[in-house]
Amino acid sequence: MGWEPLGKPRGPRRLEEALDQVASELKSPRAHVLRMVFRAWEDLVGEVLATHSSPVRLVAGELIVTVDDPAWATEMRFFSSELIGRINAAAKEEAVASLTVKVRTR
Repeated sequence: MGWEPLGKPRGPRRLEEALDQVASELKSPRAHVLRMVFRAWEDLVGEVLATHSSPVRLVAGELIVTVDDPAWATEMRFFSSELIGRINAAAKEEAVASLTVKVRTR
């Protein structure tokens, strides 16, 4: 059996719509949520914390963040509930349910 398109062919559509469909199949949030988390990270966590942390992945409601030192991991974990609330409020949906913090190896 060869390749078959998913669903009915609908002609051209917006890229964001196509990405949202693929993201849904991968248990990933919609494109606007990913864009907001990764582009607006500093706005979400503040300048100081953004200097020491980076979002890495957001899949199935779990946001994985890396930090450059165990002390910043503690700070990020302490801030996690507020950050989840900020992201979900900005996304206007429950895109993030949990936050996992990992310390980057040097």
